[in-house]
Amino acid sequence: MAAASAETTRRSSAQQATNAAPFGVVDIGSNSVRLVVFDRLTRSPITLFNEKSLCGIGRNMVSTGRLDDAGVEQAIVALGRFREIAQALHVSRIEAVATAAVRDAQNGNEFVVRARNALGSPVKVLSGEDEARFAAEGVLAAIPDADGLVGDLGGGSLEISPVANGKAASGLTLPFGPLRLMDIAGGKIDRARGVVDEALEEMFGRDKFKGKTLYAVGGVWRNIARIMMEDAGHPIRILHHYEIPREEAVGFASFLASQSRKSLESMAHVTRRRVEAIPYGALVMERLMKSLKLDRIVISAFGVREGVLFAKLPADERSEDPLIAACRDLAMRLGRDAELGPVLDRWIAPVFSNADASFRRLCSAASWLADVEWRGHPDHRAEQAFVEVLNAPFIGIDHPGRAVLALALFHRYGGEAADQTKRIERIERFLSSEARQQAKLLGTVLRAGLSITGPSAELLAETSLRLTNANVILTLPKSRQALAAESVTKRLDELGKLLDRQSKIDVR
Repeated sequence: MAAASAETTRRSSAQQATNAAPFGVVDIGSNSVRLVVFDRLTRSPITLFNEKSLCGIGRNMVSTGRLDDAGVEQAIVALGRFREIAQALHVSRIEAVATAAVRDAQNGNEFVVRARNALGSPVKVLSGEDEARFAAEGVLAAIPDADGLVGDLGGGSLEISPVANGKAASGLTLPFGPLRLMDIAGGKIDRARGVVDEALEEMFGRDKFKGKTLYAVGGVWRNIARIMMEDAGHPIRILHHYEIPREEAVGFASFLASQSRKSLESMAHVTRRRVEAIPYGALVMERLMKSLKLDRIVISAFGVREGVLFAKLPADERSEDPLIAACRDLAMRLGRDAELGPVLDRWIAPVFSNADASFRRLCSAASWLADVEWRGHPDHRAEQAFVEVLNAPFIGIDHPGRAVLALALFHRYGGEAADQTKRIERIERFLSSEARQQAKLLGTVLRAGLSITGPSAELLAETSLRLTNANVILTLPKSRQALAAESVTKRLDELGKLLDRQSKIDVR
C-alpha cells in the first residue's frame, strides 16, 4: 500500500513538473504551418515563441486531389526547424494537429509520416468536427461569455460551432477555405459567391443565429480585421476582441472581395502572402453575416491551438477567470508582495459597493496590477503602466475594459493631464465620460491604499476604508497610528475630492 502511494506521489510530481515546463502546439493547416510554444500548461498562458510558414499545402487540392508538392516540401523544412527550436526551449511535449487539407488529400497519410519524422512528434489528423470543437474551446478560453457562433476560417475549410453559457455545441465543417474556393471557382470570385450562398442556404438551423455574434478565428480574417482597424483609426491596436458592427463588417468585406490583387497590395497592413486569399475570406465573411443575419463580429486571437491547450487543463483551472488569472500571474512575477492583490481588492471595495459585476471585475484586475510597475523610473511610471496594460496579451477583456484598466493604472501612478500623451488622449476620447471617471476613481483609491503601507499586504489588512454620506474615512488601529503621515492625508484628500466627501482618519 505504501509503495502504491509513493508511486502515485511520484507520478503526480512528474505531471506537475511537465505542466510547469514549456508546452508546444503545431498546427498544420491548408495554408500555413505554425508552432506556438506556451510558457506552461496554464489558464492564461504566455507565448514564448510563435512562428508560421505560409506553405499552401492545400493549394489546387480540389482539382488534383493531392497536397501541393512544393508546399509539402516547404512544410517539412518548417517542421524540422520547429523541432530544433522546441528542443532548445526545453519543450516538455508537442501536440501536433493537421486539419482540412491533410485529412482530405489522397497523399495525406504519406505526408503525416514525413511530418512526424521531421517534427519528432506524433501528428493527429483532426476531423472537421474535432477542428470545430477545438476552435470553439479556444474562443471560450479567451472569451468565456461568448454567445453566438465561432467561425474558424482556414485555407481549406470553415469550421462552425455554436457557443453559449461557456459551452460549445456540435460543430460542422464547410468547404469555404480561400484556397479551396479559389480552386473550385477557377479564380472567379462571382462563381465562389454562388458556391458559398448555395451551401449556406442548406445549412440547418441557421435562423437561430439571428442577432448573434460571429467570433472570427483564422489568419485571413485577422488580416481583414487589421485592415478594417486601420481604416477606422481604432485607438487600440490589438486584434483580440476587436468588435466590428454588422453594417461596417458587411460593407467593408464586400469592398475587399471586389478588389484586385494590385489594389490590395497597395493597402496598409495587407500581408503579401495572403493577398490572393483576402477577397475570398472577405466574401465568406460577408455572405455568412448576411445569410445568418449576425449582428457583429468579434475577433478572437485564440483558436485551435489554444483550444488544444485549454482542453488539457483540469476542470478547476478551466473555470478560472482568464483576466484575473493573467493579472495574478503578472503580479506574482513582478510585484513585491504576492498577497497584495486580494487585500487591495477588499480594501477598495467600499468605494465601489454600488458598481456592477463587470466593473468590480476590473477592480480586482487592477488590484493585482497595482504594484507591477514599481521598478520603473518614478517620472515615467504612469505612462509606462498605461502602455503596458493597454498592450498586455490579456484575454477575457474587451477593448473598453482594457482602456479603463490602462487608465486606472495611469492614475494609480499619479498620472495627470500634463502627463498625457496623444495616445492617452485618444483612449480617453474612446471611452464615455462615466468610464473615464470610474477609471480615475479606481486609480486614485489604489494610490491612496498603497500610500498608507507601501506594498505590505499584511499591514494594509490592519486598516480599512469606509464611506458615509459626508466622509471617506480611513480607520487605523492605535498600534499603527504612526502611519497617518502627511503623504497619506494628501492621497485621502485627493480621493475625497473625487467622491465629493471630506476625508478623515479614525484611530481606534
